[in-house]
Formats: sequence, C-alpha cells, structure tokens
Amino acid sequence: MLFHEQEMPKTRSTKSTATHQELSWQGRLYAIRVLFTVMVLIVLGVDDAVCHEQTGSHFWLMLAGGLYPHAGKLLLGRFEGRRRGGYPMMVVDGLFSGVAIAALGPSSAPSAVLAAINLFNWMAVGGPFLVGLGMTAALAGFALSEVDLSVQSASTCAASCTLAGILLVGYFFVVGRFIHHHIGRMRQHYLQFQTEADAAARAQMTADRALAGVLPASAAALLIANGDVPTETLDGATILLIEFVWKRAESPSVAALADSFEICDSVIGRHGFECVKTFGRGYLAVSRAPTGPDDAIATAREVNNYLLDHGGLPGSPFSQRSIRVVVHCGTITAGLVQPSRLNFELLGEPMEAMNALASFAREQPLGNAIVSESARRRMQTTSGFVAVAAEQHAALYLFPLAPTP
Repeated sequence: MLFHEQEMPKTRSTKSTATHQELSWQGRLYAIRVLFTVMVLIVLGVDDAVCHEQTGSHFWLMLAGGLYPHAGKLLLGRFEGRRRGGYPMMVVDGLFSGVAIAALGPSSAPSAVLAAINLFNWMAVGGPFLVGLGMTAALAGFALSEVDLSVQSASTCAASCTLAGILLVGYFFVVGRFIHHHIGRMRQHYLQFQTEADAAARAQMTADRALAGVLPASAAALLIANGDVPTETLDGATILLIEFVWKRAESPSVAALADSFEICDSVIGRHGFECVKTFGRGYLAVSRAPTGPDDAIATAREVNNYLLDHGGLPGSPFSQRSIRVVVHCGTITAGLVQPSRLNFELLGEPMEAMNALASFAREQPLGNAIVSESARRRMQTTSGFVAVAAEQHAALYLFPLAPTP
C-alpha cells in the first residue's frame, strides 16, 4: 500500500446523537386528537351537569368519544402523516363532532368552537378536499342524532360558553406549539439536507478533478458524462514525449517535477495536444491534428525556451533543467486497459517504437528533439533537421530546440 491505514482520515458519522426520543408525526397527531376529544367530553359534561342539570344524559356519546381515538390509532394509525392516508381519521373526527354539535345545540358557542377547530384541522391537513369530506361527515353525524331543530335555541349558559372559549385558546396554543416545533424540525432537516448536498457537490468536484488528473481531459469528460470511456483508434496521431533531465544527474523532488509538468500543461493546449499521462520524468501527449508534427516541435521549443529564459535568473531552479523530446506519428489505439484503476493506455506499433526512440534520445545531447521519418514527412517545414545514424532504426532526425543565434 502507498499509504498506511493510520494515515488516512476517518470519516465522521453524520448521524444525530440526540439523547431523547421525540414523538413521531403519527404520535403527535394522536396526541392532538386525544386533546380535542377530552375538550369535547369536558364541554359535554359541563353542559349536561351545569347548564341542563342532567348529568350523564350523553353517557354513550361520551363513552364513544373516549374510545374512538384509541381505536382509530390501532386500526388506522399507521396511515397517519401520509398523503391522504390520514383522511379517514379526520373524517371520523367530523362524524363525532357532528354528533357532539347536535348534543350541545347547533347554535351554541361550544358548537361554534368545535366547528372552528375542525375546519382549521381539515384545511391545514387536506385543504378544501378534506374540508368537503369533513363537513359531509359532520352533517351525517348531526343527522344521525335526529335533533329537532324547531325546539333548539341558542345556549346562554355562561359556564359552557366560558369553558369553550378557554378550551379554544388552549387548543390553538397547543396546536400552534406543535406547528412551530414541526417547522423547526423541517428547517433543521433542510439545513442538514443542504449541508449534505454541499458536501456531495464538493465530493463531485473533487472526483471530477481527480478524474481530470489521471485521465486525458477528453476521456475524463466522457467518463463523467457517460460512465464509460470507449476504446478508440486514432489514425495518423502525433505522439510527443518530453523528458525532463537534471544536469547534475540529481534525482528531482516531487515539487520540482510538478513545476516541470505544469509548464507542459500550460503550453500543450495552445498547440492542439492533450496530456495522456506522466511517468517518472516523462510527459506524454497526443494530437490528432494534421499539423501535429509541426505543433509538436513548436511545443517542445516553447517549453525549452521557458527553461532557458527562467534558468538565467539568479537562484532559479530551472537553471539545472533541460529536456529531451521524441516526436513520432502513426495509428494507435487509446482506451482503459484497467477500468477499475482508471489505467488509460496508448497501444500499437508506434508506441513500441516510442520506447526505442526514447532510449536512442537519451544518447543524444540535451535540448534536442528526435523526430521519426513518419513525423518528418508530414512536416510543412523541414529546415534545421539533421539526419542521424541509428542502428536498428529507420531514418531519424535531430532537431535543435534552442533558437539559432
């Protein structure tokens, strides 16, 4: 392994470490329904005992009201909080409220309070659609009570009216607290989601930069867009190898090599070349342009001139650097030979010849380019080339990169 495990940063979990358990959405709706039912039972009890002096006259209604929230939670509680999944229990609320309104008197203040609370609940949870369903259920409950409206009169009982007002304020205080808490939770979830989205975007940018660092720019773009890099044959491609050499035969540092390769990165794009990979001190680039051989010489001369210009400065690290260059042309195949490791390679006879040409170039003076016969034939300008004898090679040419005085 290149890196030891203990040197790798540990990824911290993003899970919340909250030490308390909070009620679920279903649990909160159940608690609000129980609160509403208790309010109705209290108002019914006070109205029967204080206003009409008929304690227990609505015993069965009160018993049903005490049981239906719990029965509803057992039968339908798992649907609460889902889109339209909680509508059945809200409709049952309307049915129960209709019966309670009939018992309290449709024109009484407690009935108006129950109607207002139900309308608020229906509109908040399901909008106009649920309001329509709830009102239909309430009217059905009212009709089932068989109340004679001709003998009903507005309730003037101060006790029930006062109690209904107090319960209305208390109910909306509790519901408002629940809504406030829920909005706070939603805001926290949004912030957490935004944080995770930002982290994912940063990770994506890092991955894209990493791909651009290990693959040619065009191959990285294909991999990002399509998830794959198809194998492709490049006819008449120009292959450019630039090898950096330290004149004192010293071993370069990582930073020194990075500076050298950065020079190439800033130059090759202007001449139509694309970096394929770097290995050791070598920088390999390819061009598909018809003028590739001339562009290769222009690229090599610009890099060499940069080293010469900056090497003359006092204390410049470029004073001890020079380059060897190899230019060759031919048909090659480009693709990933190890997709899981993103190992991009150029294959074909020209690449085999490049290895031999690179070995021959190391025997020549620094600051020169070795050009193959196939590359020279495609050049528009052939002045300045010197034929060199090379055993086991076809005709080769040496081109001095330094400007002629």
